[in-house]
Amino acid sequence: MSTTQAPAAEERRSRKSREPGEFLRRYLQREIHNLDLADIAVRRDEPEAIHDMRKAARRARSALQAYAPGLGLTEAAQPLVLDLRWLGRRLSEARDVEVQWQRIITRITESAALPAQESASARVNEYFAEQAEVARNSALGALDSDRYRALLDSLNRIVDELAARPRPGPSTPAPATGAATGNATAADFVRTLKQLATKVSKRVDKVSDSTSRTDRDERIHRARKGAKRMRYAMEVIGPLAPKKTKRALDHFNAFQDVLGEFQDSTVARERLLGILTARDHTAQSSFGLGILYQQELQIGDEQAERLNDQWQAARKAARPLWR
Repeated sequence: MSTTQAPAAEERRSRKSREPGEFLRRYLQREIHNLDLADIAVRRDEPEAIHDMRKAARRARSALQAYAPGLGLTEAAQPLVLDLRWLGRRLSEARDVEVQWQRIITRITESAALPAQESASARVNEYFAEQAEVARNSALGALDSDRYRALLDSLNRIVDELAARPRPGPSTPAPATGAATGNATAADFVRTLKQLATKVSKRVDKVSDSTSRTDRDERIHRARKGAKRMRYAMEVIGPLAPKKTKRALDHFNAFQDVLGEFQDSTVARERLLGILTARDHTAQSSFGLGILYQQELQIGDEQAERLNDQWQAARKAARPLWR
């Protein structure tokens, strides 16, 4: 290749790598690979395998929800989004059991003053052992289903379609933009990210208007779902501004830690109630689990108080991506 050809080839590669369809294609391709790896790990019952698979499914779903319409992929993406949500729900019980089993046993072990620790631990282990078997069978049933295989085929078809799209040359006029044309530009993707941030802001703001703890928990859960979608949307367009994206994601981790701890606390309370009502047990172990329930209430309240400040910091770090 001549010295005059080399820069031109490099320019074409650079231009291709900055096209929105390429952002999405690479992101989905990576998550297909992660799904394949997690599939094997789940069947082997390896640690964190369920978590890895749920995360890959959620990332792919969020990316499609955010950016497929602007690329003219709504018709193909809509049923796939539903399938990815179905997969996540089929895996969620197994993941919740993993997290909550470890969380509650750790709380019992670390609470030296808790009455009847051994009895409470035995009660918790008995409950979660039964739950884990049912949840694992449900997860494996999903992976062995025709729907899961069709889901993977659909994901690969979208990746292939994005790869087959013609790339504009240096003299090609700028295309019209917008969901109606399917010719979204990088600027359209950035605007989508800004819109997602606005939605999260509104959801966080509404938390302060809660009329009860139950109402507050539901509103924070909605904010958490919006924040996850925003995070994955940032990951998709990371090649546009790698340093700014990394900085934004670092700040987002702190915000999501608050949301994650709040969610784990909320689910722990539900599990503790389930354990308390599952069978007749000693009054002492019931009292001890009741103390844990009260502790989880306090943890949830503390995280809720941190929510707004952490969101403001995360949004400030993300704002350079759309300015």
